[in-house]
Amino acid sequence: MSLSTFPRLALFAFKVFCTTVIVFVTVFTVYTVGPALERRYFPVVSKLTILDMKANEDGNAVIMAEFTKTRACEWVGLAWFKGKPEGGFERVSVILHRQREDTSSPNRPLGTQKAGPWIIGIPAEEIAGNSFAKLSYRCHGLWTTEADFWP
Repeated sequence: MSLSTFPRLALFAFKVFCTTVIVFVTVFTVYTVGPALERRYFPVVSKLTILDMKANEDGNAVIMAEFTKTRACEWVGLAWFKGKPEGGFERVSVILHRQREDTSSPNRPLGTQKAGPWIIGIPAEEIAGNSFAKLSYRCHGLWTTEADFWP
């Protein structure tokens, strides 16, 4: 290898190193910032509106709800929590009932939807002031999208 080849090889190695660092930083940034930006600026669903709420014989809340689906993403799940997001909370059970004749996919089309009855594993009095819910969706292959669903 001649001395004139060494500077070109060193410059090439430096360019490869810089390109690799830029790629890794870009991927890290996308995976760190992307979910928060998507949740804030491209929500999958609107906030949940409770149309009717009552207590069942076990003391759990039974709700009928309405929401608007704004993006065509695949539904993954719903998690309901007793407590406040910024404080202590615990996950509670959610039983999603559908009409007896409804055997379709749990994924809904775009637009305003009515749903329920849902049985939430806390008393009806605590739904409004002491609970929150999050929905999970798969909108693309990069990450699972989370939506603040209630309140």
